Amino acid sequence: MPGLPVWTRLCPVDVLRHPVVAGVAELLAAPDIQAALHEGQRAGTYPAEVVAALRRIGVARLYTDEAEVFHLCGLNAIAAAVDGSLAITLGVNALALLPVHLGAGPELRARIFKKINDGAFAAMLLTELDHGSNLLRNEAAATPHPDGGYRLSGEKHLINGATHHDVLVALMRTARGGAVAFGDFSVFCVDRDDSVEALPRWSTLPARAADIAGVRFHGTHVPEDSLVGKLGDGFSLVQRTLTLSRGGISGLASGSASGALALALAYAHTRDVYGAPIVGLDAIADHLVAHAELDLVTAAMAVKAAVAANALGIGAAIYTAAAKLACCALAEEAVEQGRRVVSSRALLADRPYEKFVRDVTLYGVFDGTSHLMLTDLSLRLPQIVKARDDVEPTLPRVAAMFAAPARPLAALGDARAPVRHLDLPAHARALDAIDGGVGFSAFVALADALVALGRGLRGHKAWNDQGVRFALAEALAWLECAFAAVELADPARRAAVGAPAWSSGQPVSPDILVGALAGLGLRARARLLEVAAAAGLPVPGDMSEVERTLVATRTAARPGARAWVRAQVP
Repeated sequence: MPGLPVWTRLCPVDVLRHPVVAGVAELLAAPDIQAALHEGQRAGTYPAEVVAALRRIGVARLYTDEAEVFHLCGLNAIAAAVDGSLAITLGVNALALLPVHLGAGPELRARIFKKINDGAFAAMLLTELDHGSNLLRNEAAATPHPDGGYRLSGEKHLINGATHHDVLVALMRTARGGAVAFGDFSVFCVDRDDSVEALPRWSTLPARAADIAGVRFHGTHVPEDSLVGKLGDGFSLVQRTLTLSRGGISGLASGSASGALALALAYAHTRDVYGAPIVGLDAIADHLVAHAELDLVTAAMAVKAAVAANALGIGAAIYTAAAKLACCALAEEAVEQGRRVVSSRALLADRPYEKFVRDVTLYGVFDGTSHLMLTDLSLRLPQIVKARDDVEPTLPRVAAMFAAPARPLAALGDARAPVRHLDLPAHARALDAIDGGVGFSAFVALADALVALGRGLRGHKAWNDQGVRFALAEALAWLECAFAAVELADPARRAAVGAPAWSSGQPVSPDILVGALAGLGLRARARLLEVAAAAGLPVPGDMSEVERTLVATRTAARPGARAWVRAQVP
């Protein structure tokens, strides 16, 4: 199917074999549907008619008994490539129902799923205006009700689906100790009734048609069996939910990058300024090349996060945090490259590109900001760089992830699952040893440098500097992106990790892959040099040679990359 995001072509699972996913893609490709969504963005109106059409297709099946990672992330990418408001309207169902999959008993799960299958949509009620992402300070409470069950009071804000969605999955305070405590919160499934007040919608810069508003509980009564999991397990359940949902957010970012690239390519191939399409101008072609490189990396890392989440469950925390951090940042850069091609028309509300300029900024703050992702990764760095006596071969472990069959979401949330990660230098060497279509030797040096610096910072005063920790964590994210890109987009490495070959040929030019890898390597190198300088540590390896290698390979690939974008005739 033409026009699909790169995510769908890199994914080892053909999500379009599912009739509902294929039906969604076909519906959203229709010009009249796209026109309706565009008008809804301009008017700021909830996409009710399109949502109704998607319900008729059977989209609820993807959220309930048939729910699994690949279909949900693919749905996010496909929808975000067309319209960000619709994408998050659909995506919030997966987010809100994740705690039900992970923690609810069979009776509650069946009851909630029946409502969704009958046409209801769900909303996740986490944040409060005064506390934002600091959930442990939340005040909205559930207290014992005289007639049994619980009475809910307080407000939740910046809630997606707050006025239109009827199944409310709410994190509520159920205890109030003297200090902040993880066990003070529980999750409830709440049916909207007259005691649930929908507050006015927020006027947002991105996703203007999305239903982002607040909810106020006026003594809302919920029965005992509406509790998801055990009393006091709410914060832990939400943490497990967000660990998995971050792969879905990276899918949104990937779809946005791909959708924007399609518009930028179409414009460059049809806009005639000097007697020929502007794609013939090297400066324009270079913006498109950069956009395509960023699109490829975003898709690869988002797919790798989905693969890891499916195989490892919450043990994939490093992969999903790296994907959430990197994919959202790279998608913003990708859309900016396309904006430079489309130029002033990207700033016009009646033209389609401007929605990507607005909407892409939202994904970076969903389900944890970039600072939270950097904090999470930096806390895990000591584990990642720890010296090991025996290093397990990495390719079989990656192949096992790719070979894992799609699992139901309920199987992914075991809180006892250990966080998994590969030995970075060993995996870089394993990938470099494969005779693929692109070189990878620079990443061996970069992986060695990251581990050496990480070990050098152990007990060092510079480790107390959050900026140093964040720079090293960011370098880790760029290395993970490089691993994902070469595993998924280079045919020889893709075969080595057990991912199936593409059904319709290589999805991107090898020259685009070369440039994408070079960009990632230069990003990682810059962060590693920053760490070394801040800590006064020697620079491991020859970073000048790494730079020369990466710049030379990107320069050599540039003519082929330009030719590729010029061949992408709409």
